[in-house]
Amino acid sequence: MRARKVTVAGLVLLAVLLAGTARFADVAAHDVAEKTLLDNEHVLVMEYVFPAGYKGEEHEAPVNEFAYVVDGQFGVVTKGKEKTVVKKGAVEWASKGVVHYSVNETRRPARVLVVYLKER
Repeated sequence: MRARKVTVAGLVLLAVLLAGTARFADVAAHDVAEKTLLDNEHVLVMEYVFPAGYKGEEHEAPVNEFAYVVDGQFGVVTKGKEKTVVKKGAVEWASKGVVHYSVNETRRPARVLVVYLKER
């Protein structure tokens, strides 16, 4: 009898975990909070908050850009390379033309400053 209770409890736990995973899979670009911090002829500085479970669209970097993680962590998947996990206090670089996308596979939002270096 005791083994059956553990199995039922295990199934309930699995159902809760799967429900949470399904919820994260539905996080889209429109769920990202963004704020322009500076926009001039040299740079565009944006603050993005990537919600838990976010997966961005693959895109080509329009200019040289770097991202500084203010809080949390996120992943960058660059075409032809493995995913890089970028943690709080770290910087990630993407050269113009690099194809990549961002993910937040954690259960916490990631707050990231992205600096786009405008061409002169």
